[in-house]
Amino acid sequence: MVQSFKVWSRMTAAAMTLALVLAGCSPDKGGSATPGAESNTPNAGNTEKPYEVSLFYPGTPQKDVALVEAEINKKMEPKIGATIKINAVDWGQWDNKLNLMISSGEKADIIFTAAWQNYTVNVAKGAFLPLNDLLDEYGQDIKKNLDPAFLEGSQVDGVNYGVPTNKELAATRGVLVRKDIADKYNLDLTAVKTWADLEPLLKTIKENEPSITPFYMSNTNGNGLLENLDWDYLGDASVPGVISKTAGETKVLNEVETPEFKQAAELARKWYQAGYINSDAATSNVFPKDQAKAGKAFMWTDGMKPGKDKEEEGYVGYPLTQIEMTSPTITTGDASGAMLAISRSSEKPEKAMQVINLLHSDKEINNLLNFGIEGKHYVKVEGQDNIIKLPDGVDANSRTYNPGAQWQLGNQFLNYLWDNEDPQKWEKFKEFNAKGVKSPALGFTFNSQSVKNEIAAVNNVNKQFKPGMTSGAVDPNEMIPKYLEKLKAAGIDKIIAAKQEQLDAFLAGK
Repeated sequence: MVQSFKVWSRMTAAAMTLALVLAGCSPDKGGSATPGAESNTPNAGNTEKPYEVSLFYPGTPQKDVALVEAEINKKMEPKIGATIKINAVDWGQWDNKLNLMISSGEKADIIFTAAWQNYTVNVAKGAFLPLNDLLDEYGQDIKKNLDPAFLEGSQVDGVNYGVPTNKELAATRGVLVRKDIADKYNLDLTAVKTWADLEPLLKTIKENEPSITPFYMSNTNGNGLLENLDWDYLGDASVPGVISKTAGETKVLNEVETPEFKQAAELARKWYQAGYINSDAATSNVFPKDQAKAGKAFMWTDGMKPGKDKEEEGYVGYPLTQIEMTSPTITTGDASGAMLAISRSSEKPEKAMQVINLLHSDKEINNLLNFGIEGKHYVKVEGQDNIIKLPDGVDANSRTYNPGAQWQLGNQFLNYLWDNEDPQKWEKFKEFNAKGVKSPALGFTFNSQSVKNEIAAVNNVNKQFKPGMTSGAVDPNEMIPKYLEKLKAAGIDKIIAAKQEQLDAFLAGK
């Protein structure tokens, strides 16, 4: 009996010892781990599938996107325990896709947005998450590298809903021109000082190059000549109500009522009737640079910055030059001209912010996303760590990864430079920013919540009238009165009054 008790006691003790050992190996149920036992590897021992962060931006889908994703994720997952899914949406489909994602609550993480892409309207809809706390916790590299004017200038009522691209802060408008064709006809580009000065160039192309559109326009490159006026849209170009950026005036205007609007519309009409503008300009969704890549466009409008021509040249495949038609200015819209927002439907916003932070700080990941895989999509120029060129046998038409979206995605100052670009490009960016004239409303963003219904109604009117007006397809003398009548019926005066009230309060606070 004693022997049996001793055996039982030893068995019980062994069992208790085994249980304690197993308990020490089991997953933590809320107790503290042994001090010093943590691994320095972020995801060591974690068998949970990494969270996939979806990125949506407007651009041309790329053939090799899956290969690039795989390379990025090899670098990204060990750093933050997340992977990326790249979703480029054709420009012509972007607005519809974005609106559908927002209205349906479709799962999305990072979404491109901008002052000219209904930014404040979508903020008012609750489409994007407030980012201030996420920036403080997961965006330290963003805050360290980004000029504070970007984050301050893109706020809505003191709240950030998008992380601006680190790029040029000042902005100017102008045209990109096929340099080879201009040289062919000895066109004097230095003589161009006003928009009307472009007419002799366009006339020459019309008369001598029947297969090329002299001045290509579509719904994808803004409002043509009308977009090049001296207007500050006060945070969001999709919301009516403007002031002059340079005149020192702060009275909010309905741009359709201004003499400048009518003058630009009349010039567009003149060019359209002369055949300088493509006949489908009011309805086309073809991006001008794609038309140029196909050899069918001579000139088109775009936002200018140092080296814009060389940046686009690599995509188009033809030599380009640029003509700046306005002086550099800085507005709130420029600070929020390209941003990455985090969708309200994101399941892990902290992971989304960590991805954005990497795009602002990790040179390898940033350049993988923007340029692809070294040796396949580009090669480095011998002896140059930051200068790249196309691999042998690859040209603009045979490239399999070339998003051309550097200005949308992170920190441009981390980007490689193509061998046709100015090696001093980034220094010239800084000089360009320093020359920018600040709008009197810099830092102001209109909160559109109180008039969101009127904005929706006005935007429906704009869709009806503006494409025909900006393309020159309709007579402005006939259509402007009808346009104004519809705008007023939709509530534009209420929007402008609300904008003026908020702007006055902002200026008084300054």
